[in-house]
Amino acid sequence: MKKGYLLEKLTWPQAKKAFEETSLVVVPVGSTEQHGPHLPLGTDFLIPKEIARRLLEKANVIVTPTLPIGYAKYHTMYPGTLSLTEETLKNVLIDICEDLLKYGTTHILFVDGHGGNLQALRQCGEWLRQRCIPAAVVTWWQLAPAINPNWQAIGHADYIETSAVLALDENLVDMKAAKLPINKDLSPSLRMLDPHTIEFNNATVSINLLTGDITDTGDLMEFGLTAAKDYTIEPSTGTKELGEEFFEGQADYLAKFVEEFRKVTLPPVSETGPLAK
Repeated sequence: MKKGYLLEKLTWPQAKKAFEETSLVVVPVGSTEQHGPHLPLGTDFLIPKEIARRLLEKANVIVTPTLPIGYAKYHTMYPGTLSLTEETLKNVLIDICEDLLKYGTTHILFVDGHGGNLQALRQCGEWLRQRCIPAAVVTWWQLAPAINPNWQAIGHADYIETSAVLALDENLVDMKAAKLPINKDLSPSLRMLDPHTIEFNNATVSINLLTGDITDTGDLMEFGLTAAKDYTIEPSTGTKELGEEFFEGQADYLAKFVEEFRKVTLPPVSETGPLAK
Protein backbone atom coordinates (compact mmCIF):
# COMPACT_ATOMS: atom_id res chain seq x y z
CA MET A 1 0.00 0.00 0.00
CA LYS A 2 1.25 3.44 -0.90
CA LYS A 3 2.22 5.58 2.06
CA GLY A 4 0.53 8.86 2.76
CA TYR A 5 1.61 12.47 2.75
CA LEU A 6 2.47 15.01 5.44
CA LEU A 7 1.06 18.22 3.99
CA GLU A 8 3.47 20.58 5.72
CA LYS A 9 6.45 18.97 3.97
CA LEU A 10 5.03 19.22 0.45
CA THR A 11 5.46 21.94 -2.16
CA TRP A 12 2.22 23.09 -3.71
CA PRO A 13 2.78 21.06 -6.92
CA GLN A 14 3.46 18.02 -4.76
CA ALA A 15 0.32 18.76 -2.75
CA LYS A 16 -1.71 19.02 -5.97
CA LYS A 17 -0.50 15.58 -6.97
CA ALA A 18 -1.20 14.17 -3.51
CA PHE A 19 -4.81 15.39 -3.58
CA GLU A 20 -5.18 13.75 -6.99
CA GLU A 21 -3.97 10.44 -5.55
CA THR A 22 -6.03 10.39 -2.36
CA SER A 23 -9.10 12.28 -1.22
CA LEU A 24 -9.05 11.17 2.42
CA VAL A 25 -7.54 13.77 4.73
CA VAL A 26 -6.57 13.37 8.37
CA VAL A 27 -6.74 16.45 10.61
CA PRO A 28 -5.06 16.06 14.03
CA VAL A 29 -6.58 18.32 16.67
CA GLY A 30 -5.32 18.86 20.19
CA SER A 31 -4.87 21.32 23.01
CA THR A 32 -2.18 23.28 24.82
CA GLU A 33 -3.15 22.78 28.44
CA GLN A 34 -1.82 21.85 31.84
CA HIS A 35 -1.25 18.15 32.43
CA GLY A 36 -0.47 18.08 36.11
CA PRO A 37 3.01 18.52 37.54
CA HIS A 38 4.76 15.87 35.43
CA LEU A 39 3.55 16.10 31.80
CA PRO A 40 4.09 18.92 29.28
CA LEU A 41 1.47 21.42 28.17
CA GLY A 42 1.61 19.96 24.66
CA THR A 43 0.52 16.44 25.66
CA ASP A 44 -2.91 16.65 24.03
CA PHE A 45 -1.59 17.76 20.64
CA LEU A 46 1.64 15.76 20.65
CA ILE A 47 -0.27 12.47 20.98
CA PRO A 48 -2.71 12.91 18.03
CA LYS A 49 0.12 14.38 15.96
CA GLU A 50 2.17 11.21 16.44
CA ILE A 51 -0.79 8.90 15.86
CA ALA A 52 -1.50 10.68 12.55
CA ARG A 53 2.19 10.57 11.57
CA ARG A 54 2.29 6.82 12.09
CA LEU A 55 -1.00 6.40 10.25
CA LEU A 56 0.38 7.96 7.07
CA GLU A 57 3.13 5.32 7.14
CA LYS A 58 0.42 2.67 6.86
CA ALA A 59 -2.30 4.26 4.71
CA ASN A 60 -2.58 6.48 1.65
CA VAL A 61 -3.90 9.60 3.36
CA ILE A 62 -2.95 13.26 3.58
CA VAL A 63 -2.21 14.50 7.09
CA THR A 64 -2.57 18.22 7.75
CA PRO A 65 -0.55 20.17 10.32
CA THR A 66 -1.83 19.59 13.84
CA LEU A 67 -4.12 22.20 15.36
CA PRO A 68 -2.37 22.66 18.73
CA ILE A 69 -4.89 24.89 20.54
CA GLY A 70 -8.45 23.81 21.26
CA TYR A 71 -11.12 24.55 23.84
CA ALA A 72 -9.68 24.33 27.37
CA LYS A 73 -11.04 27.35 29.23
CA TYR A 74 -11.65 25.23 32.34
CA HIS A 75 -7.88 24.64 32.65
CA THR A 76 -6.74 28.26 32.35
CA MET A 77 -6.19 28.78 36.07
CA TYR A 78 -2.99 26.81 35.46
CA PRO A 79 -0.33 28.99 33.77
CA GLY A 80 0.56 28.08 30.21
CA THR A 81 -2.84 26.76 29.19
CA LEU A 82 -4.09 28.36 25.97
CA SER A 83 -7.68 28.16 24.78
CA LEU A 84 -9.95 29.19 21.96
CA THR A 85 -13.66 29.59 22.58
CA GLU A 86 -15.79 26.73 21.28
CA GLU A 87 -17.27 29.06 18.66
CA THR A 88 -13.82 30.11 17.45
CA LEU A 89 -12.62 26.52 17.34
CA LYS A 90 -15.67 25.49 15.31
CA ASN A 91 -15.05 28.30 12.85
CA VAL A 92 -11.34 27.48 12.55
CA LEU A 93 -12.18 23.84 11.80
CA ILE A 94 -14.76 24.84 9.20
CA ASP A 95 -12.33 27.28 7.55
CA ILE A 96 -9.71 24.51 7.29
CA CYS A 97 -12.24 22.07 5.86
CA GLU A 98 -13.55 24.62 3.37
CA ASP A 99 -10.09 24.84 1.82
CA LEU A 100 -9.63 21.07 1.88
CA LEU A 101 -12.86 20.63 -0.10
CA LYS A 102 -11.51 22.95 -2.82
CA TYR A 103 -8.66 20.50 -3.40
CA GLY A 104 -10.93 17.51 -3.87
CA THR A 105 -11.18 16.10 -0.35
CA THR A 106 -14.12 13.70 -0.03
CA HIS A 107 -13.57 12.19 3.44
CA ILE A 108 -12.15 13.75 6.61
CA LEU A 109 -10.90 12.00 9.70
CA PHE A 110 -10.28 14.11 12.79
CA VAL A 111 -7.80 12.57 15.22
CA ASP A 112 -8.59 14.38 18.45
CA GLY A 113 -6.50 14.38 21.60
CA HIS A 114 -8.71 16.48 23.88
CA GLY A 115 -12.27 15.92 25.06
CA GLY A 116 -13.03 19.63 25.25
CA ASN A 117 -12.88 19.81 21.44
CA LEU A 118 -15.71 17.37 20.79
CA GLN A 119 -18.57 19.89 20.69
CA ALA A 120 -16.83 22.03 18.06
CA LEU A 121 -15.86 18.93 16.09
CA ARG A 122 -19.47 17.75 16.09
CA GLN A 123 -20.63 21.12 14.77
CA CYS A 124 -17.98 21.06 12.07
CA GLY A 125 -19.13 17.56 11.17
CA GLU A 126 -22.68 18.85 10.77
CA TRP A 127 -21.39 21.54 8.40
CA LEU A 128 -19.56 18.88 6.39
CA ARG A 129 -22.63 16.63 6.31
CA GLN A 130 -24.58 19.41 4.60
CA ARG A 131 -21.96 19.14 1.85
CA CYS A 132 -22.16 15.32 1.69
CA ILE A 133 -18.69 14.91 3.17
CA PRO A 134 -18.34 12.03 5.66
CA ALA A 135 -16.42 13.25 8.71
CA ALA A 136 -15.34 10.93 11.52
CA VAL A 137 -13.83 11.85 14.89
CA VAL A 138 -11.64 9.43 16.82
CA THR A 139 -10.16 9.89 20.29
CA TRP A 140 -7.40 7.63 21.53
CA TRP A 141 -9.08 6.85 24.86
CA GLN A 142 -12.15 5.49 23.08
CA LEU A 143 -10.04 3.30 20.81
CA ALA A 144 -7.64 2.07 23.48
CA PRO A 145 -9.72 -0.69 25.15
CA ALA A 146 -10.77 -2.10 21.77
CA ILE A 147 -7.13 -2.28 20.68
CA ASN A 148 -5.91 -3.72 23.97
CA PRO A 149 -8.27 -4.47 26.90
CA ASN A 150 -5.36 -3.91 29.28
CA TRP A 151 -5.12 -0.23 28.31
CA GLN A 152 -7.26 1.49 30.91
CA ALA A 153 -7.45 5.26 30.52
CA ILE A 154 -8.18 6.45 34.04
CA GLY A 155 -7.65 10.18 34.06
CA HIS A 156 -5.97 13.40 33.07
CA ALA A 157 -2.19 12.80 32.99
CA ASP A 158 -2.57 9.09 33.69
CA TYR A 159 -0.12 6.28 32.99
CA ILE A 160 -1.17 5.89 29.35
CA GLU A 161 -0.60 9.56 28.56
CA THR A 162 2.65 9.34 30.51
CA SER A 163 3.74 6.33 28.44
CA ALA A 164 2.85 8.07 25.18
CA VAL A 165 4.91 11.16 26.01
CA LEU A 166 7.81 8.99 27.19
CA ALA A 167 7.79 7.31 23.77
CA LEU A 168 8.01 10.73 22.14
CA ASP A 169 10.70 12.23 24.35
CA GLU A 170 11.65 11.01 27.81
CA ASN A 171 13.01 14.47 28.64
CA LEU A 172 9.47 15.89 28.51
CA VAL A 173 8.33 13.90 31.55
CA ASP A 174 9.19 14.67 35.17
CA MET A 175 8.73 11.18 36.60
CA LYS A 176 9.64 12.35 40.12
CA ALA A 177 6.48 14.46 40.13
CA ALA A 178 4.21 11.69 38.81
CA LYS A 179 1.66 10.88 41.53
CA LEU A 180 -1.79 9.32 41.55
CA PRO A 181 -4.18 12.28 42.00
CA ILE A 182 -7.04 12.40 44.47
CA ASN A 183 -10.15 14.26 43.35
CA LYS A 184 -11.78 16.73 45.73
CA ASP A 185 -15.50 16.08 46.27
CA LEU A 186 -18.12 18.85 46.53
CA SER A 187 -19.57 17.35 49.70
CA PRO A 188 -19.46 14.01 51.54
CA SER A 189 -22.32 12.79 49.32
CA LEU A 190 -21.41 14.48 46.03
CA ARG A 191 -18.54 12.55 44.46
CA MET A 192 -16.67 14.16 41.58
CA LEU A 193 -16.25 11.92 38.56
CA ASP A 194 -14.78 14.56 36.22
CA PRO A 195 -15.08 18.35 35.76
CA HIS A 196 -18.54 17.91 34.28
CA THR A 197 -20.10 15.07 36.28
CA ILE A 198 -20.92 14.31 39.88
CA GLU A 199 -22.35 11.14 41.40
CA PHE A 200 -25.15 11.14 43.97
CA ASN A 201 -27.08 8.10 45.19
CA ASN A 202 -25.82 5.93 42.31
CA ALA A 203 -26.90 8.39 39.61
CA THR A 204 -24.86 10.96 37.72
CA VAL A 205 -25.64 14.67 37.53
CA SER A 206 -24.08 17.06 35.03
CA ILE A 207 -22.24 20.08 36.40
CA ASN A 208 -19.84 22.60 34.91
CA LEU A 209 -16.81 23.32 37.06
CA LEU A 210 -13.23 24.40 36.63
CA THR A 211 -10.45 21.87 36.93
CA GLY A 212 -9.21 23.65 40.05
CA ASP A 213 -12.52 22.84 41.76
CA ILE A 214 -11.48 19.19 41.69
CA THR A 215 -7.71 19.18 41.93
CA ASP A 216 -4.95 21.39 43.28
CA THR A 217 -2.29 19.92 41.00
CA GLY A 218 -4.12 19.75 37.65
CA ASP A 219 -3.98 16.00 37.18
CA LEU A 220 -7.21 14.20 38.09
CA MET A 221 -9.07 10.94 37.92
CA GLU A 222 -11.86 10.66 35.34
CA PHE A 223 -14.03 7.87 36.68
CA GLY A 224 -16.30 6.29 34.09
CA LEU A 225 -14.43 7.85 31.16
CA THR A 226 -13.77 4.36 29.82
CA ALA A 227 -14.55 0.83 30.97
CA ALA A 228 -11.53 0.89 33.28
CA LYS A 229 -11.96 -1.11 36.47
CA ASP A 230 -8.66 -0.37 38.18
CA TYR A 231 -8.12 3.26 39.13
CA THR A 232 -5.06 2.59 41.27
CA ILE A 233 -2.53 2.50 38.42
CA GLU A 234 0.13 5.08 39.21
CA PRO A 235 1.27 7.37 36.36
CA SER A 236 4.83 6.53 37.42
CA THR A 237 4.26 3.01 36.04
CA GLY A 238 4.18 4.44 32.51
CA THR A 239 6.95 3.25 30.21
CA LYS A 240 8.40 4.16 26.84
CA GLU A 241 7.75 0.60 25.67
CA LEU A 242 4.04 0.86 26.49
CA GLY A 243 3.95 4.18 24.65
CA GLU A 244 5.42 2.56 21.53
CA GLU A 245 2.82 -0.22 21.67
CA PHE A 246 0.12 2.38 22.17
CA PHE A 247 1.09 4.45 19.12
CA GLU A 248 1.48 1.43 16.86
CA GLY A 249 -1.83 -0.03 18.02
CA GLN A 250 -3.65 3.24 17.38
CA ALA A 251 -2.12 3.61 13.92
CA ASP A 252 -2.88 -0.01 12.97
CA TYR A 253 -6.50 0.39 14.01
CA LEU A 254 -6.92 3.62 12.07
CA ALA A 255 -5.23 2.21 8.96
CA LYS A 256 -7.96 -0.45 8.83
CA PHE A 257 -10.63 2.10 9.65
CA VAL A 258 -9.76 4.54 6.86
CA GLU A 259 -9.91 1.82 4.21
CA GLU A 260 -13.47 1.04 5.27
CA PHE A 261 -14.33 4.72 5.74
CA ARG A 262 -13.36 5.46 2.12
CA LYS A 263 -16.38 3.40 1.02
CA VAL A 264 -18.87 5.70 2.75
CA THR A 265 -21.03 7.88 0.52
CA LEU A 266 -23.77 10.25 1.68
CA PRO A 267 -26.84 11.39 -0.25
CA PRO A 268 -27.63 15.07 -0.70
CA VAL A 269 -29.50 16.41 2.30
CA SER A 270 -32.49 17.28 0.11
CA GLU A 271 -32.91 13.57 -0.60
CA THR A 272 -33.23 12.61 3.07
CA GLY A 273 -36.08 12.92 5.51
CA PRO A 274 -39.76 11.88 5.59
CA LEU A 275 -40.66 13.82 2.39
CA ALA A 276 -37.88 12.33 0.28
CA LYS A 277 -39.13 10.63 -2.85
